[in-house]
Amino acid sequence: MIFDVGQTLINEWDFIDFFDKKLLELINGFGGRIDCRNYITLRNNIIKNRLIGNGGLDELIITICRLILPIGYDKIILKKIKPDLSDGIRKLVCLNYGAKKVVEKLSKYNELGIISNEPEETLEPLINSNIFSLFNRISIPSKIKMKKPHWKLLLDLINMTEFPASRCIMIGDRLDIDILPANQLGMKTIRFTDSLFNLQSPNVKNEIPTHTVKKLEEITNVIQYI
Repeated sequence: MIFDVGQTLINEWDFIDFFDKKLLELINGFGGRIDCRNYITLRNNIIKNRLIGNGGLDELIITICRLILPIGYDKIILKKIKPDLSDGIRKLVCLNYGAKKVVEKLSKYNELGIISNEPEETLEPLINSNIFSLFNRISIPSKIKMKKPHWKLLLDLINMTEFPASRCIMIGDRLDIDILPANQLGMKTIRFTDSLFNLQSPNVKNEIPTHTVKKLEEITNVIQYI
């Protein structure tokens, strides 16, 4: 059973609010002249229409800046905002509601894994809550200069177990980098929708999850039907 970390096990809503305010402040400081309402609409359309592809926050920042400001400001703003975002992650991300209980329960009868594109500091809530050690397999793509989706990352985690892909489950919030590659490998998939990426809709058949949950606590019941 493989978990995505960001916006699945980890609650990032306070951090996302901080991110939006800080980015909007910088954009307007460089002459952007966009209000909060229009900024949120633009950000959501970028995510919904997948204008950042498989990318994360850096790509989102670059794309937003390029749609608002003249060429060149994107890299300047990205460089200026990086220290604030790193500090914000440490202060504002926390373990998602129900995550500790779910992980502890699942670890009794399953091998658990983590795969995440998030910075390493995002894992701190798992460590501080004493559940990080319950994960048997851990893959942090940034350490090996890879990014999700990468089928090899999932295959490597699966091959460390005694189970075929058909008996493995991927749990994540993004259709493009969590659900798609797992389905293509023949895994079962659970999509968690309390996430900014709930704006995504399936583009192809392999992006349709086996099950969808709104709360982490639902996962333990869903697994009985997989």
